[in-house]
Amino acid sequence: MDHRRITRHTARHHGVLLPTFLDDEGVTPKQRRGRVASGEWRRLPNGILVLAGIPETFEMRATAALAAVPNAALSHQSAGHVLGAEVHDRRIHLAVPSGGITRSPGAVLHRTTLDPCDLTQRHGFRVTTLERTLVDLGATVNRAELKSCIQDRLIHGATTFTRVDDTFVRLARPGRTGIARTRAVLAAIDGDPPTESELEAMFLGIIHRHRLPEPEWLVTMEWAETEVGRVDCWYPDARVIVELDGRRFHARLAAFERDRRRDQVALMEGIPTLRFTHHQITDDPRWVAGVVRAVIGARNPCQK
Repeated sequence: MDHRRITRHTARHHGVLLPTFLDDEGVTPKQRRGRVASGEWRRLPNGILVLAGIPETFEMRATAALAAVPNAALSHQSAGHVLGAEVHDRRIHLAVPSGGITRSPGAVLHRTTLDPCDLTQRHGFRVTTLERTLVDLGATVNRAELKSCIQDRLIHGATTFTRVDDTFVRLARPGRTGIARTRAVLAAIDGDPPTESELEAMFLGIIHRHRLPEPEWLVTMEWAETEVGRVDCWYPDARVIVELDGRRFHARLAAFERDRRRDQVALMEGIPTLRFTHHQITDDPRWVAGVVRAVIGARNPCQK
């Protein structure tokens, strides 16, 4: 064993001796037991070895937990700790792909579907994204804690309501633990959206500030025989629809499938639909302008 390499390794990994490192160094099980017996190393409940005498920190426990369950990611309160969404819980929470390991001493395992879009790397840890974490916390914290946590991240600009909203809609399904609590909290945070005329005025302001072409307003599409035909904005030259969604969270959620069907009817006519919520128009107007410019420019170069 090269003691200098071991020292450098543990310094980088919060005192943890990763099994892969020990294997690569050729440290045998007998040698590992000997170091534990001598008091130089100690074994955590999940079997991972750490240097004895080093204070047990969150980082040490998280590193060891991920080493014990390699395909997992820090989630819930543990991901929140890494991402700045603080909800106190000393236990290490791990999201584990369904069908995998079901138990790991020292960690709380949450068996779930982990899509690549829900995972990120932060401070050396594999964690669920902030938006996924905020939605997941509905299963492990009370409503007041969840509301405070989401509002704090929104106020600090770490995420937007739209991104959390989109993640919730993608993950929400009957029977998912905590989804009703998260739905109630998001509905409360959503507040009172602007009126239809206020939303139109805000979008018109974006158009003027960013020197975009002005659309036709409140146009009835003749091809929409099976769906309500009136659209908020219509760019006839580019053949693009823009819909401004000022509905409350519950109403947007309830109409999700109907809206998608209507968009699909338009798409069958070769017409894409750009949908913007009032949160996007209020909080991220530059993004809204960029999307409109890119889409109508691609479909009608004269309007770039």
